[in-house]
Amino acid sequence: AFYTKPLILSHHRHPAGFNVRHFGSSSPSWATNNKSGNYYDDEPHVPNVLLVECGVGNDSHGQNATKAAVRACRNAIEFNSVSVKKIIPGGYDNMKLNVILAVPAKYQDGLDLEEVKKVFPFGDIRFTVQDGGMIAPSGRAIKALGDKNDDMVIVNAAVQVGY
Repeated sequence: AFYTKPLILSHHRHPAGFNVRHFGSSSPSWATNNKSGNYYDDEPHVPNVLLVECGVGNDSHGQNATKAAVRACRNAIEFNSVSVKKIIPGGYDNMKLNVILAVPAKYQDGLDLEEVKKVFPFGDIRFTVQDGGMIAPSGRAIKALGDKNDDMVIVNAAVQVGY
């Protein structure tokens, strides 16, 4: 059965009803299936994936999905040293990144992708935000730290690097 609300799907297969949204520095080419109202991405953003780097980040106080996503992306890329000019034709100018973020649905509206984008010094970046990550109790809400409750926001990141 198809959902009645628009659902954006990537070249990855997600279960029915799985919330996935794409955001990128270059406008993706969308094809529309008018019968279902679903949108399909014609091509993957990174057709030649060379590396996939994974990371996790959290915000223990303040319930800030952006802070957790920044930490997850930094965790994914911080321990790598890649000779981009040797493995990507055209070097940094031709490098593409597909950043997949699994963020708790409750905190996705507060996600600032422009801030997360600053983690990556190079590349044409496309973000895919999907339901995921985790909300775990910190056991204590501290108003002075910006807490509205005792939720810790945990975000997972997978960064595909290629051209």
